[in-house]
Amino acid sequence: MQIIVFDLETTLTYQKDTVPEIIEIGACKIDTKEQQVNVDTFQRYTFPHIQQRITERTRKFIGLRKEDMPEFIPFRKAFAEFLEWIGTDEDYYLCTWGRDDKKLMIEHCARFGLPLSWLRNYNDIQPVISTTIAERTQISLKDAIDAAGIVQEGRLHSALVDAIHTAHVLIKFNRIVHLEKNTPEENYYMASPLYVTCTGCKKTKYYTEFARKSKRCQQCLQRMKKAKEAELQNTQ
Repeated sequence: MQIIVFDLETTLTYQKDTVPEIIEIGACKIDTKEQQVNVDTFQRYTFPHIQQRITERTRKFIGLRKEDMPEFIPFRKAFAEFLEWIGTDEDYYLCTWGRDDKKLMIEHCARFGLPLSWLRNYNDIQPVISTTIAERTQISLKDAIDAAGIVQEGRLHSALVDAIHTAHVLIKFNRIVHLEKNTPEENYYMASPLYVTCTGCKKTKYYTEFARKSKRCQQCLQRMKKAKEAELQNTQ
């Protein structure tokens, strides 16, 4: 049963209610017999659907030079190629460093209407390894690499480089990491729901149509604002 480690990079967001978008998918496979990273790797850059551009801050954060930009393809195409590379008909474990990447994949699959049946046997290896190294459930991948005595190769915050380093950390601590089997349905849980029912119009809408911490959708908030403005004008 193969082990697949994946990592994601996203657009940097600085404004409220701006949704981070996946712009790189990186992954590698672990040869479980030899306990080493397989030469079979995956890397795709995806163009942001909402922002429609790669900002300079995002480009610098993931280490891309302006004069040497890779090809960016639509997320749907990159995702289809990722599933083909995984080989979803075979048995495998999926591993990440932290749960954010799983949440991002769930969010993007829901946004683009893509299947989630591939998201099985998922394991977040960060808590158990972090606890062993630092007696807390969350340390950075960089700290884990250093503590494990792994020589850093390539620039961190590249999804492929981070996936490969995560795989090396997993191999280093394989005796304490017990990978679990689970179903796609067990992995659908999100810290916040993808769909929310508006308390104003009573319609169920995608969460991006709501302001942060608001139970009313943007359309209802706009109607309320206009109604208040009209009421104020009538009283003057």
